[in-house]
Amino acid sequence: MNKGSKGLGLYDNLDLSASQNDQELLDVYKKWASIYDKDNDDLLGTVSQPNSVQIFHKYLSDKNQKIIDVGCGTGLVGVELSKLGYTNFDGIDISKEMIDIAIDRGYRSLFLGNLNDSLPLESNSYDAALCVGVFTHGHVGPSRLIELIRVIKPQGLLCFTVNEDVYESYGFDKVIKELEAKKVWKLLESCKQEYMTKKNVMGFYYVARII
Repeated sequence: MNKGSKGLGLYDNLDLSASQNDQELLDVYKKWASIYDKDNDDLLGTVSQPNSVQIFHKYLSDKNQKIIDVGCGTGLVGVELSKLGYTNFDGIDISKEMIDIAIDRGYRSLFLGNLNDSLPLESNSYDAALCVGVFTHGHVGPSRLIELIRVIKPQGLLCFTVNEDVYESYGFDKVIKELEAKKVWKLLESCKQEYMTKKNVMGFYYVARII
């Protein structure tokens, strides 16, 4: 079995389960980290990182604003931010092995943290946050959107994606609407675009301003 197919098998195990616990995720990403980028491109055709950053860029023109990339993985969002001239961004991820790869991808600081728990970040400490590829099978549910909101300053921005396969089944559609109805945020953009082209998976992309 070649490395690529091994990596894809790890993805498929996640994809088929809606009940992965955090230790199972850690075990998968520990094994997957070294070949994640290759699988991301060659076997999955993941485009959520460049798509998200392009959408985000429309709403945050100040390249010096303080940004946190939640679920940064190997730092592919950081690569895209750097391409557009952003210089003040941090990352946080559950996997040390993934963070070790992200070190050289433009991040000012990198932290270990789990969005299913309280993040080790102060409230209202960032001007903007991105959360790309985290709201998917067996990872993090919609109730944790409020934890992302906690670390963003009032009037700050949140850009996030939701895998189409969990959008309704996990209740993201309802929670996203509820947060706007409760004036927790104002949605600036929502669209459905390609997410993983080689798996024929679409994703929902959102940008919201925190109130």
